[in-house]
Amino acid sequence: MDSQFAEVDDTNNTLDAYTVTLNGFSFCTRHGLEVCEKCPTDNRGANNMMVEDVLHDKVDEEVLNTKWKGDDREPFSVAHMWTKLSNGKPGCIAHKEVGCQECFNWSDKLVNNIQGAKRTARRARKLHGHHHHHHHHQDHKEDVVE
Repeated sequence: MDSQFAEVDDTNNTLDAYTVTLNGFSFCTRHGLEVCEKCPTDNRGANNMMVEDVLHDKVDEEVLNTKWKGDDREPFSVAHMWTKLSNGKPGCIAHKEVGCQECFNWSDKLVNNIQGAKRTARRARKLHGHHHHHHHHQDHKEDVVE
């Protein structure tokens, strides 16, 4: 009777002949691509649904509206990053961990992508506020005769 608890299906980390799902994001099994012309597949729509709530929590609506490309965003690749672990689950090669928060933390990666663009813009704006100090060089003592 206990066996039903052991058999909980972790749908965020699954693997079949066509699709590998790593921490909720799906990629083609053969090439590890979120968008693959060969397979062909585009998983961005389904993958974005996994992180939409987090994005809205962590990022200003205004920023999302300008920076978030949604299903047209740059696709992720997990090529050479995942492997089938001994338990049959897909995990990262680096840590042999299923649903690895370091390798496959998609919401953080996306938040950084979106906000990274915001941060640089703000830093550039700040530069204009600085006053340019003209340093008077006292090196040239022309009146000193050797």
